[in-house]
Amino acid sequence: MRTKFFIFILTGLIFAGALLLCSNIKTTEAPEEETETTTDELNISKSFKVSPGAKLMIKSSVADVFVQSHETTDQIKVNFYAQGSPRRLKEFKVTFKEKENSLSIIVEHERKFERFKLFNFWGRSEIKEAYLMIYAPENLNVEIKSSCGDIKIEKLSGKFNLSSTGGDIQIENVKGGIDATSSGGDLRIRNCSGDSELKTVGGDIIVSTFQGKIEANSSGGDITINKLTGSAEASSSVGDIKLDFVKSTETTKLSSSGGDIKIFAPADLNAYIDFKSLGGDIQIEFPIEIDSKLRYEIKGKIGEFEKSTIIASTTRGDITLRKRGEKEI
Repeated sequence: MRTKFFIFILTGLIFAGALLLCSNIKTTEAPEEETETTTDELNISKSFKVSPGAKLMIKSSVADVFVQSHETTDQIKVNFYAQGSPRRLKEFKVTFKEKENSLSIIVEHERKFERFKLFNFWGRSEIKEAYLMIYAPENLNVEIKSSCGDIKIEKLSGKFNLSSTGGDIQIENVKGGIDATSSGGDLRIRNCSGDSELKTVGGDIIVSTFQGKIEANSSGGDITINKLTGSAEASSSVGDIKLDFVKSTETTKLSSSGGDIKIFAPADLNAYIDFKSLGGDIQIEFPIEIDSKLRYEIKGKIGEFEKSTIIASTTRGDITLRKRGEKEI
């Protein structure tokens, strides 16, 4: 109980810090200057020549970042848009750096910590919206670091290294290795393939239709993996884990300190099972040839051939293995 309490406290502190960084709420008793009531827009559009397999590097301190493919194979199109008070828009700085088959984009805001605030004293936003929209060739390697914003990439092939301090990360229709980390947001992956590693401190991890090996770790949230062809290593400190196999290959390891583990697999599953629950129940809906069975542990073989291994352990939760149906879990 003491360990779980400390995990909750640590998760809450990190998440609160991320929210404070994103909002930059002023804590003085009264605003020093009046807030502008007029709203203006800032648009920056540029195009850059690249070759297939180019590298795109983005660092943003205040804007959401969107990257998706277009039909042009030798060009990256960039559009930065922000809406807010004219005074605050002037403090944006967008820098572009070109090297050999690579493009670096840095989005900054001149933060004046004594006087600057994204939100005025009454809570009305002085920066209503800010995003970086990029259209690029499908074959692209991407590295994005966002201090305070969401990240979304779509319809790309390559290697992807994504991190956000306080925002969500969404990835759709992507082929290649994914390394995604969020300190306070959710990770949502859909229709992707390639060995990938996903980490979040305070959010959930939701994966749907994935091929390959996936590693997922959440300190304070649930992990859901639907329609997996391959293997997984998933761990959650206090959340539940749900895994739906289309086909199980190699070795899968699932662990949760305080949550339940639910596994769905096809009727023709061939796997070696190693389940352990110190404080919960274990239920298996498949015929199993048992090697060993204790009050808190079951080991055995399902099917004719041991084509894969599924290991699951939880301290306080239940473990269930069921036959998958037509619907996602």
